[in-house]
Amino acid sequence: MTRRARQVLPSAVALHCAQLAGIGALLAATGALAQPPTTAAAAPAPYVDRVIDALTLPDGDLDLKASEYNTAGWPRSWRVDYSLLSQRGTSETRSHALGISGFLDTPNLGAWSVNANLVTQQADVAGGGFRSAGNGTSTWRVDQRGLPLDGGWFANHGAGDINTGSTRLARGLGRISLPTTPIRGLGGQWYLNDSLDLNAAAGRTGLFSGLDAPGFEPSGGRLASAGAQFRLPFGVSGGRGDAAFQLIEGHDISDSADGSDAQNTRAFWGAAAWEGAAPWADSLAPGSMVPSERVGGLRLQGNVVQSAGTRDGNAFGVWADAAWRTQRWRNSVGVYRLEPNLRWGTVVLPSDLQGVYWQADTSTRQWQAGFAAEFSDSVSSAGPGAAASGRSAFLNMNGSYRLDTRNSLGAALSLRTFTSPGQALLLSWNRTSEWGQTQWRSDIANTGGSRTTRFGVDHSWPVTQPASFNTSLAWEQVAGGATPSNGWIWGLLGNLSPWSQWSLDAALRGARRSDGSSSLNANIGLLWQPFDGWSLALRYTQSRGQEPLSPLVVSGLTAATLQTLPPLLTDRSIQLLLRYEGRAGTSTSPLGGLPGAGAGSLSGAVFFDADANGRREASEAGVPGVSVILDRRYVTRTDGQGRYEFPFVAAGQHLIEVSPDNVPLPWSPTSRDPIKTIVMVRQQTTMDFPVQRDH
Repeated sequence: MTRRARQVLPSAVALHCAQLAGIGALLAATGALAQPPTTAAAAPAPYVDRVIDALTLPDGDLDLKASEYNTAGWPRSWRVDYSLLSQRGTSETRSHALGISGFLDTPNLGAWSVNANLVTQQADVAGGGFRSAGNGTSTWRVDQRGLPLDGGWFANHGAGDINTGSTRLARGLGRISLPTTPIRGLGGQWYLNDSLDLNAAAGRTGLFSGLDAPGFEPSGGRLASAGAQFRLPFGVSGGRGDAAFQLIEGHDISDSADGSDAQNTRAFWGAAAWEGAAPWADSLAPGSMVPSERVGGLRLQGNVVQSAGTRDGNAFGVWADAAWRTQRWRNSVGVYRLEPNLRWGTVVLPSDLQGVYWQADTSTRQWQAGFAAEFSDSVSSAGPGAAASGRSAFLNMNGSYRLDTRNSLGAALSLRTFTSPGQALLLSWNRTSEWGQTQWRSDIANTGGSRTTRFGVDHSWPVTQPASFNTSLAWEQVAGGATPSNGWIWGLLGNLSPWSQWSLDAALRGARRSDGSSSLNANIGLLWQPFDGWSLALRYTQSRGQEPLSPLVVSGLTAATLQTLPPLLTDRSIQLLLRYEGRAGTSTSPLGGLPGAGAGSLSGAVFFDADANGRREASEAGVPGVSVILDRRYVTRTDGQGRYEFPFVAAGQHLIEVSPDNVPLPWSPTSRDPIKTIVMVRQQTTMDFPVQRDH
């Protein structure tokens, strides 16, 4: 999970300057490559819409002026940031950060993406004045995607702070998937259509850290992985079969900060899948979706994983999933058995658990219904006469009904028995009126000997574009348990652009309780764009206390993937950021476009969708450090507030997706496939991505 860096990296500033100098040389080289070679008979220049590009109205003059846009070379864009950051927590620190990013689209060498950040810090630990920490923190990454090779092959390459590779089957069909691991090293993927896919990666282990100033914190270990997925040369009943495997080996892998428990690890994963028409179906409905999403379709996948460690020992896991679609219901069934101490590289997998689950949902234009049922038990305590210390049965039923075009009702009930018993009930009412869109929520949960009751309202106000304003207010009472109390929880989320050069965005969340505890999380930013390509931003953040979390009643498998959230310490920061960005080139296309095509921008946010309604509320935070991929070619990462941006994208239809690599468990993107979106000429298209918690 991405977290705020509390320590700087032990690497010399001179080394980071050398890294940035190398990246600068790469950009300079690619800029030189951007000039297409001359020929004896030059091809006619492509049409460029210079009239629209240069439309200005100085002093009422309607004369059209020549465009200053550089049309020579391959399409490219770049951005340079310089920021000053002052942060106060257990100690006060001051940071200087330099960021460089850019895209270069080539016809024969793929699309290049560069992202780099260098940070130097000064600290005042005991009030004795600011002194250089002697260390800096940095993160850098270079990607080459869509490189055409001979024989119909394509390649993706990455260097720097990346993730180990994985295959499509590794993302899983059901509730369990194979994770990837952050490394500082090299990685590559080579694929031939959808029939053969190879990957390999190696580097130093680490963790993405820092919110205001992104960084990568090495953990001292080394990791290497390799894998492949291939289409089976035979089919069953007219269906398609695929198989995949992945290997990973680590040295000096540690789960503690001081590295005292370091060990060498090795793991293997293999899978086989089949998809086609279900044996009980008359036929498979036509369409472009995968068979499991079409009526009469079925997909099966079996997985096996084995790990070995010099400290944890050997462990074995197996799971199988099935997904099919009937005329009305979408179904998913799985069975699993995961032995204790099962791990994959630096990641501890769900372990010491076995069970079975079934999920199903159905919907029409007016209503939706679904359920999830699971029975699980621990592997170590299972058996005749064993105590039911790890046994649990879980049931979730949920549904919604649209009364009319303005009103809809929703409800969800969760029950768990045996180990960690609990009950939770959620009731909601969504209403659209001339005052905006309102959601009334009522949550009642009985867990761990305490009963929590929360009543809240989330409202999206109908403000004039370009602006938005959302509010959230809730009252919560906790009865029983160690700390009974009651109090208010509130949130504000909005943005405003009163003038073309100015914009303001703010996210505020806070709580105050009868036991004297309180929390505040604030993020306020002001942006000024005085000249073309230049911008100046001022941002203030504050974190104080721990936000009250809704009690969870989840299945045993979901509980096994929950990560412990560290307490939020008092922290306050103010950041001043100067940015320059530009773009050039039309000889081939903008990002994903055609010669001479118009362009716009694509941006948005990845956020924790706590209420699973697909809409961002004022109480829902962004997800930092997540990779967002455009047209399977261009890569960028979300910032500390979960925002991402592609500044120059060709007008038209595009595919955009969130990579699940850095999304903290048990959260996952709501869509595993790329989503289509439309970019308009000279307009900013916004596309937000919710990540939701597994039931």
